[in-house]
Amino acid sequence: MPLVAAYFRPDSLDEALALLAGPDRTVLGGGTTINSDRQRSDLEVVDLQALGLDSIESSQTEMTIGATATLADLAGSDQVPDGLRGIAQRELPSTLRTLATIGGLIASADPDSMLIAALLVHGANVEMAGSEAMSLATVLATGVPSGAIITAVRIDRSGVLCHAATGRTPADVPIVAAIARAGEAGISLALTGVASTPITVDPDDPVGGLQPPGDFRGSSGYRLGLAGVLAARALGGLR
Repeated sequence: MPLVAAYFRPDSLDEALALLAGPDRTVLGGGTTINSDRQRSDLEVVDLQALGLDSIESSQTEMTIGATATLADLAGSDQVPDGLRGIAQRELPSTLRTLATIGGLIASADPDSMLIAALLVHGANVEMAGSEAMSLATVLATGVPSGAIITAVRIDRSGVLCHAATGRTPADVPIVAAIARAGEAGISLALTGVASTPITVDPDDPVGGLQPPGDFRGSSGYRLGLAGVLAARALGGLR
């Protein structure tokens, strides 16, 4: 745990929102991001554990995932479609999946997150207290509004999911991944590792206009070429 200045555990969303109005305060979900920092700070955390935001509810066409549901909850729920459940099982090491929450994952906007990409192709909308609901794509592009709290993610659970990914080893976080979905509205495709967050792309031109950042795992050109190959594999798996 980082050396935070104060810890709060509200009993209601109204209390949590009021606490977040204070300076240097941030939401604490599973703590996997905050816990990675051991430096002393003025940060004050507002823990959401007591707010009952961990449910997973499903109908024939929709699923609502509470913000404090963990990745392990998602991976182990029989209400979650097989394709999405399989991707949740690949996200993060198993020890972190039991702590990391869906809300925290979205707030992190991790560019390598296959689960975020899978939620994107499922047409995810992010429900919030203190702000209107937004599409997941908008939240990734603009961030969670100041003072707002993610309460749930709602997706269209129908359709078929297929993915393809390449990492340095099978156990590594993928350098680039492609997640494709065939639903009633057609085919959707998302990529990781090619922008500052996972993004949706045109299935007919998946790498058009992309300028991936390069790092020690692969240059921009390598990532671009990989994205094209993986997109074709993921789309091909839908047929």
